[in-house]
Amino acid sequence: KMSQTKLQSQIVDIAKPSTNIYTFLTNLNNFQKLMPSEVSDWQSSETECTFTLKGMPSIGFMITEQTPFTNIVYKGIGKLPAAVFLKVAINANGDGACKAQLFLEAELNPMLKMMVEKPLTKFLDVLAHNLTKMDV
Repeated sequence: KMSQTKLQSQIVDIAKPSTNIYTFLTNLNNFQKLMPSEVSDWQSSETECTFTLKGMPSIGFMITEQTPFTNIVYKGIGKLPAAVFLKVAINANGDGACKAQLFLEAELNPMLKMMVEKPLTKFLDVLAHNLTKMDV
């Protein structure tokens, strides 16, 4: 039986304005800079990307929703067992800096959830951490 799985990254502090982070994240060509070293077969355009994460099938994302400077929703594309959504929440904190957090939502069966929960949570944390290092 499939169940809704929600994973989340740590909340990260970014010493850049939320507008810069939002602009960076709404161009999927930039996502490659956030990816962990285990990612291969990277392909992207401004609106979508595909890649392979070690030990998993090829996955991709395309932007489906944007709320300027606060939220971006990417829908998973490719040979996925279920609908997958990657969401980024950005919160400006008034002094030219912001906080961000990434969420992954998917319909997964219990067996698959057990297998992917740890690596996908680690993946989200890597993306969030790398976002703090971007020169945007």
